[in-house]
Amino acid sequence: MKKIITTIICAIALTACDKVYINGELDGMWRVSQVEYADSTCQPTDIFYSFQRHMTQISKHYEEEIPLRFIGNLTYRGDIITMSGFRKYLEEHRVCTPEELKMFHLHSDSTIFTIEKLDDDILIMKNDVGKYILRKW
Repeated sequence: MKKIITTIICAIALTACDKVYINGELDGMWRVSQVEYADSTCQPTDIFYSFQRHMTQISKHYEEEIPLRFIGNLTYRGDIITMSGFRKYLEEHRVCTPEELKMFHLHSDSTIFTIEKLDDDILIMKNDVGKYILRKW
Protein backbone atom coordinates (compact mmCIF):
# COMPACT_ATOMS: atom_id res chain seq x y z
CA MET A 1 0.00 0.00 0.00
CA LYS A 2 2.89 2.37 0.82
CA LYS A 3 4.40 1.73 -2.62
CA ILE A 4 1.16 2.64 -4.37
CA ILE A 5 0.73 5.88 -2.41
CA THR A 6 4.40 6.80 -2.94
CA THR A 7 4.06 6.12 -6.69
CA ILE A 8 0.93 8.26 -6.94
CA ILE A 9 2.54 11.14 -5.03
CA CYS A 10 5.66 11.00 -7.24
CA ALA A 11 3.54 10.96 -10.39
CA ILE A 12 1.52 13.98 -9.24
CA ALA A 13 4.67 15.88 -8.22
CA LEU A 14 6.37 15.27 -11.57
CA THR A 15 3.37 16.25 -13.69
CA ALA A 16 2.63 19.34 -11.59
CA CYS A 17 6.06 20.78 -12.46
CA ASP A 18 5.55 20.47 -16.20
CA LYS A 19 5.56 23.71 -18.23
CA VAL A 20 2.25 24.85 -19.65
CA TYR A 21 2.44 25.92 -23.28
CA ILE A 22 -0.96 27.25 -24.25
CA ASN A 23 0.26 28.30 -27.71
CA GLY A 24 1.91 24.99 -28.64
CA GLU A 25 4.89 25.34 -30.96
CA LEU A 26 4.44 29.11 -31.19
CA ASP A 27 5.63 29.66 -27.61
CA GLY A 28 9.29 30.61 -27.27
CA MET A 29 11.80 33.02 -28.75
CA TRP A 30 12.06 33.51 -32.52
CA ARG A 31 14.69 35.38 -34.52
CA VAL A 32 13.48 37.28 -37.58
CA SER A 33 15.59 35.99 -40.45
CA GLN A 34 13.80 37.56 -43.40
CA VAL A 35 10.98 39.96 -44.22
CA GLU A 36 9.69 39.95 -47.80
CA TYR A 37 7.84 43.01 -49.03
CA ALA A 38 6.22 43.38 -52.46
CA ASP A 39 9.20 45.39 -53.74
CA SER A 40 12.09 44.35 -51.49
CA THR A 41 13.49 41.83 -49.02
CA CYS A 42 15.45 42.51 -45.86
CA GLN A 43 17.38 40.14 -43.61
CA PRO A 44 17.65 41.59 -40.11
CA THR A 45 19.97 39.84 -37.68
CA ASP A 46 19.09 41.62 -34.48
CA ILE A 47 15.28 41.40 -34.14
CA PHE A 48 13.52 38.84 -31.95
CA TYR A 49 9.85 38.05 -31.29
CA SER A 50 8.94 36.09 -28.17
CA PHE A 51 5.56 34.50 -27.52
CA GLN A 52 4.46 33.26 -24.08
CA ARG A 53 0.87 32.67 -23.01
CA HIS A 54 -1.06 35.90 -23.83
CA MET A 55 2.01 38.10 -24.17
CA THR A 56 4.49 38.94 -26.88
CA GLN A 57 7.84 40.67 -26.58
CA ILE A 58 9.66 42.28 -29.46
CA SER A 59 13.31 43.12 -28.97
CA LYS A 60 16.16 44.63 -30.95
CA HIS A 61 19.63 43.66 -29.81
CA TYR A 62 22.64 45.92 -30.19
CA GLU A 63 26.33 45.05 -30.00
CA GLU A 64 27.23 46.75 -26.74
CA GLU A 65 23.95 48.18 -25.48
CA ILE A 66 20.97 46.89 -23.57
CA PRO A 67 18.34 45.54 -25.99
CA LEU A 68 15.33 47.69 -26.82
CA ARG A 69 12.23 45.75 -25.69
CA PHE A 70 8.49 46.19 -25.95
CA ILE A 71 5.79 44.02 -24.42
CA GLY A 72 2.40 43.59 -26.05
CA ASN A 73 -0.78 41.55 -26.02
CA LEU A 74 -0.94 38.28 -27.94
CA THR A 75 -3.96 36.48 -29.28
CA TYR A 76 -3.34 33.16 -31.01
CA ARG A 77 -6.24 31.26 -32.55
CA GLY A 78 -5.67 28.50 -35.07
CA ASP A 79 -3.62 30.09 -37.81
CA ILE A 80 -4.11 33.74 -36.77
CA ILE A 81 -1.73 35.76 -34.56
CA THR A 82 -2.71 39.22 -33.33
CA MET A 83 -0.18 41.45 -31.58
CA SER A 84 -1.22 44.78 -30.08
CA GLY A 85 -0.83 47.30 -27.26
CA PHE A 86 2.96 47.51 -27.18
CA ARG A 87 4.55 49.28 -24.23
CA LYS A 88 8.19 49.80 -23.32
CA TYR A 89 9.63 47.03 -21.16
CA LEU A 90 9.85 48.14 -17.51
CA GLU A 91 8.11 51.43 -18.39
CA GLU A 92 4.51 50.26 -18.84
CA HIS A 93 3.23 53.85 -18.98
CA ARG A 94 5.18 54.50 -22.21
CA VAL A 95 3.38 53.36 -25.37
CA CYS A 96 5.44 52.26 -28.35
CA THR A 97 5.53 54.87 -31.15
CA PRO A 98 4.91 54.06 -34.84
CA GLU A 99 8.59 54.80 -35.58
CA GLU A 100 9.69 52.29 -32.95
CA LEU A 101 7.35 49.64 -34.35
CA LYS A 102 8.88 50.11 -37.82
CA MET A 103 12.27 49.06 -36.38
CA PHE A 104 10.63 45.66 -35.78
CA HIS A 105 9.00 45.61 -39.24
CA LEU A 106 5.58 46.16 -37.68
CA HIS A 107 3.50 48.85 -39.34
CA SER A 108 0.60 49.15 -36.92
CA ASP A 109 0.05 48.84 -33.18
CA SER A 110 -2.50 46.13 -33.88
CA THR A 111 -1.00 43.68 -36.35
CA ILE A 112 -2.76 40.55 -37.56
CA PHE A 113 -0.74 37.73 -39.12
CA THR A 114 -1.83 34.56 -40.87
CA ILE A 115 0.45 31.60 -40.24
CA GLU A 116 1.65 29.79 -43.35
CA LYS A 117 3.97 27.36 -41.57
CA LEU A 118 4.75 26.62 -37.93
CA ASP A 119 6.91 23.82 -36.55
CA ASP A 120 9.77 23.36 -34.06
CA ASP A 121 12.23 25.30 -36.23
CA ILE A 122 10.43 27.79 -38.45
CA LEU A 123 7.55 30.24 -38.34
CA ILE A 124 6.31 31.78 -41.57
CA MET A 125 3.59 34.36 -41.16
CA LYS A 126 2.21 37.07 -43.40
CA ASN A 127 0.01 40.11 -43.29
CA ASP A 128 -1.04 42.78 -45.77
CA VAL A 129 2.45 44.34 -45.60
CA GLY A 130 4.74 41.34 -46.09
CA LYS A 131 5.87 37.83 -45.34
CA TYR A 132 7.93 37.19 -42.20
CA ILE A 133 10.26 34.21 -41.81
CA LEU A 134 11.41 33.50 -38.26
CA ARG A 135 13.68 30.79 -36.87
CA LYS A 136 13.39 29.30 -33.37
CA TRP A 137 16.13 30.72 -31.17
